[in-house]
Amino acid sequence: MGKGKLYRVLMHFTTPLHIGEKEKIYNITQTFAHSDMLMSGIINAYSLLYGNSSTNQLVESFLQKSLPFEISSTMPYVGNEFFVPKPIGLHLHLYKDRGIIEVEKDKEIKKVKFIREKDLLSNFPGKYRVAGSFLQPKDMLHKFGDSEKAPSLGKIKERARVSIDRLSSSSNIYYFSHFEFKDNAGLWFYLRINDQSLEDKVKAAIRLLGDEGLGGDRTCGLGSFKVNFEECSMPEENDRTKYYMSLSLVNPQSEDEIKSALYYEILTRSGYIYSKAGLGIKRKAVRAFAEGTVFSGKVCGRVVDVTPQNFSQHRVYCFGLAFLVPLPEGVMMIGN
Repeated sequence: MGKGKLYRVLMHFTTPLHIGEKEKIYNITQTFAHSDMLMSGIINAYSLLYGNSSTNQLVESFLQKSLPFEISSTMPYVGNEFFVPKPIGLHLHLYKDRGIIEVEKDKEIKKVKFIREKDLLSNFPGKYRVAGSFLQPKDMLHKFGDSEKAPSLGKIKERARVSIDRLSSSSNIYYFSHFEFKDNAGLWFYLRINDQSLEDKVKAAIRLLGDEGLGGDRTCGLGSFKVNFEECSMPEENDRTKYYMSLSLVNPQSEDEIKSALYYEILTRSGYIYSKAGLGIKRKAVRAFAEGTVFSGKVCGRVVDVTPQNFSQHRVYCFGLAFLVPLPEGVMMIGN
């Protein structure tokens, strides 16, 4: 956890977004981007603005663990409400038993994926209800729409596409899905600037990423967004801090960091190289702890070299650096 200037970066999407979930599967899209994808986009935009030499110097700083800036994964926001992933291992049934969460059926608790950041960091000071995949205060049930009981980010839609066989000229229809955000909804992420001399450059790279687009089918105009930087703060850790939750993917750099993961999920990250020199070339797969993983102490993570064999134009990296937030004293976890 660095001590640099902290920003909440709001991404207001001006075009639909497609985030692929599996290779060659086009009719499924995720609604948010992991930190490795976001960092890859920022670094590539930085390269477009400032050239290879400056970019190599920036990447080398990450490899040497002198982090010029840090980011989290993207997370949803609706209006002025900012959500974070539910910590893996958070004992919501115990909060229900103590009257903090009201549900009609216990199975509703299993649907919770996102919690308001300020509720989690203050250990749920009010009364709450489950609304779809969100946990929100009772008095907010009708805040997000005329008849909606849950926050709505937008809708998944599909476009019909046609592929033409080069040899036979036969056609094949397939469907390409994308997510359209509502006007008052989008994604946000944390940006911590540790090297103040790079602040303007990093912000410029993020703005350019918004013009270039994030995710798949950018050449068709998908993934474009406008960005807004809001300076903010985060609760300070203290001697009573017992748990840290990751808001990013984490690839542990040591066995001690692996052992410190108390509640976790593991994701496999793969895909194609995102650069002018690497179109259509797959990078090596790597595994990482998912967002919401709870650690018993601070971890750093690492940058992993995923350059495939026979690819010599440049090195390819997957950013698995941790972005942690301290959980409040008294937070109730499963088994504790």
